[in-house]
Amino acid sequence: MLMYFALAVIPTAALAESVFRSNAVETITLPSTLYDGPVTVESIATKGHIDWPKLSPGVNDTTYDWWYYDVVSADASTSVTFVFYNAGPHGFINTRFGSNSLSASVSGILSNGTNWGIATPATSAVFTRPDKDPGIATSAVFENSGFSWNGTDIGHGKTTYVVTVDAPELRVTGTMTLVSFAPARYPCGLDRAGQTEEAFPGVYWSVSVPDAEGSVDLRINGTKVKFSGYGYHDKNWGDVPFIGTLSLSYWGHARPGPYSIVWANSIDAKGVEHASAYLAKDGKVLVSACGEGTAVVRPWGKNSEFPPRIDTGPAEGLEVLFDLDDGRVFRANVTTSTVVDDEGAYIRTLGTVAGGFGGDDEKTYHGAAMFEALRRNSRTFAMGPPYSLSRAVDPLSYHAP
Repeated sequence: MLMYFALAVIPTAALAESVFRSNAVETITLPSTLYDGPVTVESIATKGHIDWPKLSPGVNDTTYDWWYYDVVSADASTSVTFVFYNAGPHGFINTRFGSNSLSASVSGILSNGTNWGIATPATSAVFTRPDKDPGIATSAVFENSGFSWNGTDIGHGKTTYVVTVDAPELRVTGTMTLVSFAPARYPCGLDRAGQTEEAFPGVYWSVSVPDAEGSVDLRINGTKVKFSGYGYHDKNWGDVPFIGTLSLSYWGHARPGPYSIVWANSIDAKGVEHASAYLAKDGKVLVSACGEGTAVVRPWGKNSEFPPRIDTGPAEGLEVLFDLDDGRVFRANVTTSTVVDDEGAYIRTLGTVAGGFGGDDEKTYHGAAMFEALRRNSRTFAMGPPYSLSRAVDPLSYHAP
């Protein structure tokens, strides 16, 4: 769930020239120009490509693909989010560089409540992965932006991702590191070939890192930002304009004690409700499923109107129920502590979480959460200038599911 863009446009012949395979490495280079023609979206998972570009032959005016990373501090006071986009100007609402489809951004909130963020275009993007490796990790460089990531499979289904920004001209340098704590998944099941990638009509989702030990070490406009906490990495893509696909979406991830949880509960543009649930304990998956009732998210307390209006404001908290389909229900109570961004139609928040199965044999566990609410309105979001360190100018990292 937060959300950004990331794929390019390549005529079919050009795409064939841009994909390179050797005995060791598979590589694809994406240009920053839009493809002038219809685009095919990947909707069924293929082995080892959960984190790979998903549109062919490229991104056109109305499609998008993005990669998202975040870390929230253990005390839920601080967070940093990276997003890498490949999107057409009418594909995703946060496009800010016109017909230049490739861009990258980093934004966050400091423990003193200061919001910050920058975004910059890229001239091309080079993706690589081990060609014969059964793992899922990818690496990518968004050329001439200063943004990149490096993924490494470390065995037992775990990955390490290091996201780097080296943009002294934008006054931001440093890294985010994720060491995965729980197995990768798609909306309706774990990472394996043949899984559906569709979260709801027109929107697709994969989660390479549902939960991670996360750390951030950045220098922002001369200020050192260093903290540890809980990390997450996913991607979204779509073959129709995002703004027309949904009317409401709740997304979030949290770490209550030994549990890793990810929820997505949305209502699409036709009024149909969709849900996706992920629950693991000590890295072992208890549920990874989609469908009615698998994850039910409802606001509580102040601003708890459901469904919310554009002007409802941040909810005091959320109740999230995970149905394990065996008679057990995991209940997570999320309390808002910090509003990272409130644009009316889009709200990103940090908070504390208390969760467990209840009953005499299960105590309540506590931790930190990052979560979002997206309410459909219009394309009039507060974007701010393209470069700024005085306010959050790149908050719209929506998680479509």
